Amino acid sequence: MTKLKSKASDPMLDKIILTAQLYYNNHFSQQEIADRLHISRPWVSKLLNKAQEMGFVKISIDTPISGIPSIEERLKERYPVSLIRVVKAPDQNHNYVALSAANYFVSQVQNNDTIGIGWGNAISQFIQELTPLNTKNVKVIPMAGSFGATFETLPNYSAIELAKKINGEAQTLHAPAFCSSKEEYETLAASESVHTVLDQAVHADIAIAGIGSFAASFLTRYNILSQEEIHQLQEKEAAGDILLRFLNAKGKPVETEWTRHTIRADIFEVKKHARKIIALAWGTEKSQIIHTVLSAHLIDAFFTDEKTALDLLERF
Repeated sequence: MTKLKSKASDPMLDKIILTAQLYYNNHFSQQEIADRLHISRPWVSKLLNKAQEMGFVKISIDTPISGIPSIEERLKERYPVSLIRVVKAPDQNHNYVALSAANYFVSQVQNNDTIGIGWGNAISQFIQELTPLNTKNVKVIPMAGSFGATFETLPNYSAIELAKKINGEAQTLHAPAFCSSKEEYETLAASESVHTVLDQAVHADIAIAGIGSFAASFLTRYNILSQEEIHQLQEKEAAGDILLRFLNAKGKPVETEWTRHTIRADIFEVKKHARKIIALAWGTEKSQIIHTVLSAHLIDAFFTDEKTALDLLERF
């Protein structure tokens, strides 16, 4: 079988893999794939033939992002999550984890969907690995206000970049994630522009999120949270967050004075409406919060690497 480079960076190779997965695993017709990827039907046939020539198609799809069934089944026995995909990450390169999540998203997104998108390194890689799509009437919504000074920490930037990839329309949220006072929060939350975007985020058809811990969080790395705010969360035994909803080890929300003034779509409300909530995260320093999120019935599909998956099985 053809040996692949450690970085998933060949657009043609990525399209061959995606086409094979949509056809054989997700049972799309060749015409449906052609419409979804905005290519001709004969070109779809050529891509499928190439997938066979390269040894990707046997009884199942044999690619670097196919997952490790033995580990996935053990995790599914422990956690109430419909899909868990464990992908090998050679040399701690997590592009294949992101690519696996991106390809799953391609199989789930539909015309007229509203997509809620998170932020962070994993989400940035997810968008980078996503094959361009030709969707129709799809909106992309940031799941929180703005914070941080780098692109990967800007929810609006994630929404704009994802919308470019899928021929969608990005809505932006012109408000900070963390308000300085109760009065500022109430004023912003009541404004029509902020309320409209947050309402769309809460009612998203598909939500895509990272999972953050204090040990590996941009909130601490870029001093977005003060030491006093971190101390308040740790005093209440917060394990980390998903979409800025901080949780303790039992999956219960952790509230402080400043978390009550946060402009974001509450994951518990999003869960009531979303068709799919997709999360991707890796790193053993995140194992506690990943375990918490997986146990809390908050997500439908989870993507991680082998090292993190084995740590979850060993510790919990």
